[in-house]
Amino acid sequence: MKKLGGLRGTLVSSGLFHLENFEVWVENIELKIRGKFDGNRVLLHTMSYRAVYSIEAFNYEKHPIELLSAKVSAWLSDNDDRGGLDDPEPSFSVDVLDDSTADLEITLQFEEDVYIAESESGDIEYDGRLWALEEREQSIAETGRVVSREG
Repeated sequence: MKKLGGLRGTLVSSGLFHLENFEVWVENIELKIRGKFDGNRVLLHTMSYRAVYSIEAFNYEKHPIELLSAKVSAWLSDNDDRGGLDDPEPSFSVDVLDDSTADLEITLQFEEDVYIAESESGDIEYDGRLWALEEREQSIAETGRVVSREG
């Protein structure tokens, strides 16, 4: 559930609310079994789930709800292809408590492929061999160049 954690990290680092007022949970997990060999790895299943992010006593007078929703939209645009989802749009529920605070609930659907790679120390037995969960590939720049534009 890397997407769940990625958006959670973005919301936590935003500084828009107190951490003790923030909860995240998952509902309606469904696995679509694939078992499809893909080079040195296997697409074992696709996991779809509903993620719920709850913020109590959000100070919307200090931080507009539109700012929070913009951060969610920006993260989704940068990190998640939502085109194939049954319910691609996030939902915001706002329960106004008083003139400055509200309880918020953000719900959205995520879908993630789960791959396994053959590993002698793996703890998943599949097709007569041992496998381990494959970590998501990350591109890391090994070199870089700084360009100055003088105008």
